[in-house]
Amino acid sequence: MTGPIASLGLGPMSTGEVLSILLALVSAMLFAVCAALQQSSTRKAALAREGDSRFLAVAGLARTLLTNRAWLLGQGATVIGFACHAAALRFGPIALVQSLLVVQLLFALPMSAQRHHSRVLRRDWIGTALVCVGLAFMVAQGVPHGVVRSERLPYAAVVIVCAVVVLMVASRLVPSTQLRSALTAMASGCCISGTAVQTAVATTALPHFSWALLGIPITTTVGAILTQEAYAHGSLPTVLTTMTITDPVLSYAAGLTLFTVSAAPNPLSLGLTAALVFTGVTILANSPTLYDDRKPGAGASDRASDADPAAEPPAAINDSADPTAA
Repeated sequence: MTGPIASLGLGPMSTGEVLSILLALVSAMLFAVCAALQQSSTRKAALAREGDSRFLAVAGLARTLLTNRAWLLGQGATVIGFACHAAALRFGPIALVQSLLVVQLLFALPMSAQRHHSRVLRRDWIGTALVCVGLAFMVAQGVPHGVVRSERLPYAAVVIVCAVVVLMVASRLVPSTQLRSALTAMASGCCISGTAVQTAVATTALPHFSWALLGIPITTTVGAILTQEAYAHGSLPTVLTTMTITDPVLSYAAGLTLFTVSAAPNPLSLGLTAALVFTGVTILANSPTLYDDRKPGAGASDRASDADPAAEPPAAINDSADPTAA
């Protein structure tokens, strides 16, 4: 008699798969540290140069960011996180590793709360529980994977390049800075997914050389620049939500289409996983614990407003104010 567990495809996990999961979680934590440190630094630097009309605002912030201690610490966390991420892709399927990266939002929330001397809200724990349950369903059903289908990789590369170009052009046509940030973050997510595919191909080929080693620096660099551009234009919730959904979705699709699979995942379980994770991420990303750095003390003001309905919102910044006025 088959039961729910059997329908999920639950079976014993190999040592490599367990190690892959642990490494993916460590990399997610390090990426969350990077996001918490770099988004705040980049956003504040961008707000100080709001008149800059360059296509890539981050180009004008390079000198400021490279001398910012918090931003550099975040970059160090990224380097270590990428090493853990590459190791995770060496031992586990790309669909599983990239899907686990959504937990970086779970790590980012308590970090943000601690930085601003606040507590994690009840809604945050609800969102966390939904994400964890969803990921548990995904891990339980298993993620089929196999060798790469090399003949499909050039077509995938063309799709990624076109998607990035279209998203960046669209980001320049929208009036909303938050929407611009979301579109840029989506383009960055495409690059990150591309890096993950190439890393999976390259690490699997070790110790032999793979052409993917030449493409990894390109997609990684472009993705990093677009991530900083997204940080410059929008809030941490906007960027993290978009990236934590775009990257896993594309990577899961890549795992099913670019690699040979012996069996397809259970559609019912996959749909339930997607619904739980998407709902949880949406709740977490819109939490007052995360806020935009446009207004100093915005996080505290949001929490005060939640506690006291009569509390007045902070005065908006007058961008057109005369700096010489007394």
